[in-house]
Amino acid sequence: MRTIVKYEMEKIRQNKTFIGALIVSCFVLASILLIGFHYSQVNTKQGEGLKLYHKVVEKSTGEFTDQNVREILADYIDRYQSIDVNNRTFDLFSYEIADTFFPKDEDIYLKMNNAMQQGEKMTIDQINPKTIKEIGFAQFETPLKIGSYVTWYDLFKVMGQLFILTSIVTILVCSLVFSSDTSRNMNQLLLSTRFGRNKLTIAKIMAATLISAFLFLLIQVILLVAFYVYNSGFTGWDTSIQTNFSLGLFRFPDEINHLQVFLIAGALQFIGLLSIVGITLYVSSITRSPFSALTMALGLFLLPKAITQLIKRGIIYKLLNLFPINHYRIEDFLSLMSSKQEFILNTFVQNIVLTMVVLVVIKIVLDVIVYLRMKNYQVI
Repeated sequence: MRTIVKYEMEKIRQNKTFIGALIVSCFVLASILLIGFHYSQVNTKQGEGLKLYHKVVEKSTGEFTDQNVREILADYIDRYQSIDVNNRTFDLFSYEIADTFFPKDEDIYLKMNNAMQQGEKMTIDQINPKTIKEIGFAQFETPLKIGSYVTWYDLFKVMGQLFILTSIVTILVCSLVFSSDTSRNMNQLLLSTRFGRNKLTIAKIMAATLISAFLFLLIQVILLVAFYVYNSGFTGWDTSIQTNFSLGLFRFPDEINHLQVFLIAGALQFIGLLSIVGITLYVSSITRSPFSALTMALGLFLLPKAITQLIKRGIIYKLLNLFPINHYRIEDFLSLMSSKQEFILNTFVQNIVLTMVVLVVIKIVLDVIVYLRMKNYQVI
């Protein structure tokens, strides 16, 4: 069996379509990482923005309290008024916190600019920022933790984009598995061999699944290495997801940090990818050409997203949110699965478990259907 699986994997690897897709994917992967990290909003002025970011983060990391927020904002407004506008480096970390806590009924930046023109400086006492309770942050037995969050937001954003890339490559790979043999009229020969109707079919399913899994894991490793370089380590891994001001999930009901979100998202994407493999292999087994299989599988992959743009409520909407395309963005799956109005069950953990179970069942059921179909395939 191992030999047959190896043979099927080698057959996929040597396919010219797969090789071409892999080359194009490498360029797309590099572009996503370059734009997502090197040209990110925080990495401005030839790296000065990232240096300032890490400096501010180092000073600001700690318990998320009103006093800590006041100190961050006090440093921010002092730094804003101490540097000429032409030499000022954008402080995205403090800016997003200020955007949340500054009063909405007055323009603080206009007041600071007016004070600077008069040779004066505003202080935090003149601003009267909102409190954590007034904003409505989730409260737990232990205080939330604030720290590096912008770079983790960039990681989550890039992670979602890479999942789409991986899914498309996976669909392309799996669409070739059965339909390419059908298009070349090879089924009559293959299915008449000793293992053609059982072990060969299983080997094709295993080969496609293993290659897809390997591609996913390889891209995740590349992502982590790129993030490590960009973030100068994994600083901020233990920061509460509620204090990621780029995500704006202040009321997220579960106590969870960035690392936990990354691991959950990775597991969800991996299982989602397995379901995509199952769906695409089934489509490949019922179509007569790789192009038809690719087109149909891509359509099925994207369709749930399109329908949820038209249907915003009801059981159909909730069921469509189970599909990978509707939670590839980290903020989407966090907000969807923590809301009973958007999802099926009551809590985030229940919805995550339900989604993973459904996606695994889809993979298993479709693999069994493909196996039975090829076993009973009638050669014309």
